Amino acid sequence: MKSLILLAVVLIIASFCSAQYSIEISGLKTEEYSIGEEISFKVILLEEEKLIDKEIPILMQDALKNKEIIKTIYSNQKTKIKIESDFPSGVWSIIATYSDAIVERNFLIGENFEVEFSIEGDELKIKNIGNVRYTKTLQIKIGDKTNTYVQNIGIGKEKVLKLISPKGVYNIEITDGKTTLKRENIQLYGTGNVVGAIDKNLIGYTGLAGVGKLDSSENERFLSLSKLPLALIFIGAVGILVILVIIERQLAKKSKLKV
Repeated sequence: MKSLILLAVVLIIASFCSAQYSIEISGLKTEEYSIGEEISFKVILLEEEKLIDKEIPILMQDALKNKEIIKTIYSNQKTKIKIESDFPSGVWSIIATYSDAIVERNFLIGENFEVEFSIEGDELKIKNIGNVRYTKTLQIKIGDKTNTYVQNIGIGKEKVLKLISPKGVYNIEITDGKTTLKRENIQLYGTGNVVGAIDKNLIGYTGLAGVGKLDSSENERFLSLSKLPLALIFIGAVGILVILVIIERQLAKKSKLKV
């Protein structure tokens, strides 16, 4: 009995002697942060209601956890973290912990549609340097011919389009309404009559990708072969109709002979 009482007294004393920590994050703004801007905040750490300076591990991440930043900072000191171009837009959180105390606070990063165009030889490179999927429509003008192309490029990804046109030197303009690239005297080496752009990854797998490489006689032969199955179906259908008519006439003659 005495041992139990002693144990209870020890536990009570230990609970009073153990430090009580509280933690908070201050300085985050309610408005959206922009790419290139710095997030400034403090992690406030209290021990028994008194400020203490300690190393604090923090985790900063977006809602889908596609991007995570882990740092060790000092409590009660201003911390700055720059928002890079690859930080996804939307809700983010900062989580700070010390001992058994933990705090989580949210902030917002705004959308940034940003793209980079470049032309190398007869190839147009489209790189998404924004923090959202690039889904704008491009207008590509080669000489006096303009075509539009809908894009779907992930964050940090790049797409390459092959520019095609009859052989010659052209002025080229690419724009999405916000970003524009103009280049003059670009040499293209196409052999067909098609003017436009083709996804480089699809070359060799689609009829369109090979159009510029066919001369007129090869093109006519390609079109004739493409129509061949339909012609065979039509001939077969006519043949079946002829056979049915012949059978019907023979049956009619037999019925008259029986009468």
